[in-house]
Amino acid sequence: MKRLFVVLFLSSVILGACSKKKDNNPSADIKILSLTASVNPVKAWDTTVITVEALGDSLQYGWVANHGSFKGGGKSIKYAAGQCCIGLNTITCRIFNSTGEVTDTIMIRVTSYYDPKEK
Repeated sequence: MKRLFVVLFLSSVILGACSKKKDNNPSADIKILSLTASVNPVKAWDTTVITVEALGDSLQYGWVANHGSFKGGGKSIKYAAGQCCIGLNTITCRIFNSTGEVTDTIMIRVTSYYDPKEK
């Protein structure tokens, strides 16, 4: 009986040590539901509103654009890019709180302000 108890105890210790632990990723408390633009593609010098919807407590927002500029903060920004930013631009939204952070990106295509057909 004592030997059976020892075998069961050691088996549970070994299995417990080898079992997958619960994912304690702190960002699991934050979830991005959507990241959308009101207009995409957008002509150079025009604007588009980029909005993020997320779940979590006491969320804070940070925005970064690889080209162009934006105004605002929080859940929505107004993004604009000049003629020098034609092409595919990346806007990243970082959402964070005391438990962690998550990020998502949206690609905005900026087209020329000048339409060659309008001569």
